Amino acid sequence: MPGVITYQSAIDITRLNEIGQGAEGRVFEFVDDPGTVYKEYFLSSQSPPNLTALKHLSDLPAKWDRADREWISARTAWPEAAVVDHGQLRGYLMERVPNTFSFKHGLTKRPRQVLCDWNYLSMRNRYQNNTKLVSEIPRPSIPQVAELVLDLSITFEILHRRDVVLGDISGRNILWTNNPKWRIMLIDCDGFRVRGSTAINFAKQTPDWEDPEVVQSQTTHQSDIYKLGLAAYRALWAATTDRPPKRIGAIQVPDGAPGQIHSLISRSMLPTDRPSAEDWVKELITTPLPATTAPSPSPSKQASRQPIKARSRPVIAMRTQRHSPDKH
Repeated sequence: MPGVITYQSAIDITRLNEIGQGAEGRVFEFVDDPGTVYKEYFLSSQSPPNLTALKHLSDLPAKWDRADREWISARTAWPEAAVVDHGQLRGYLMERVPNTFSFKHGLTKRPRQVLCDWNYLSMRNRYQNNTKLVSEIPRPSIPQVAELVLDLSITFEILHRRDVVLGDISGRNILWTNNPKWRIMLIDCDGFRVRGSTAINFAKQTPDWEDPEVVQSQTTHQSDIYKLGLAAYRALWAATTDRPPKRIGAIQVPDGAPGQIHSLISRSMLPTDRPSAEDWVKELITTPLPATTAPSPSPSKQASRQPIKARSRPVIAMRTQRHSPDKH
């Protein structure tokens, strides 16, 4: 496939339907290709997104072995194709999040489909017994939460081994499901960067997830580990947005959690010499987690995801038709 799609073959925005909006841009589905979505950045003359950085990131999995590619393909919404408008990066294409990560949740009279993010783990005590809510979000046991933490740790380990810095990790961009098994998925992956390279967009940290050791939002593998420790603590203890106490060893480990979790979290909060993602994986699997049973996926919840193929992603030239002017 050519590296650049000609103008005549470019994206037709009449095929797009907006499905979401965030701080950096809007997300669209294709009316004739529901498996692919397009994230379009808000225009910002002060900090335009970096095309070279996105191409570097999107091409990276082609250099990996099959096992790593397939694991990361199933657990990330990886940028796959840059969308360029008159030489400027306008957005990118990616696979749609499988519907197995979406559940009905909300007020009894008006529930809606929501992405099952990490906040539903850390804040589960706030909604599980709320009679005003109806929710189909799974209710994991502590061993099942520990499975999710291990799955997240393995994902961090692969990305770190492949020189990827995750950067802005938060409760909103870690998804999880129990179908067909307990596993996670990372979204907003354009916040990733290859270590030693610039980021695609301006660097930032989500409030309540900031690593106090980060200077000028320059995240590193060590700041990723801090956020892995936060995610583990908040999920296992249902600790909402709290940070681990300095003497976390003085609080009881939840029944069914790995015995090493105190040490891992405590060391991940240190200013320096934090454990690596590989340390997290090795220590979590030292003592096997209790066996759990995941439900069989229903036909309506099946979602296949193909591995990222070992090829360069195309750069797509976007038509000059525009939406109404955007402001960052």
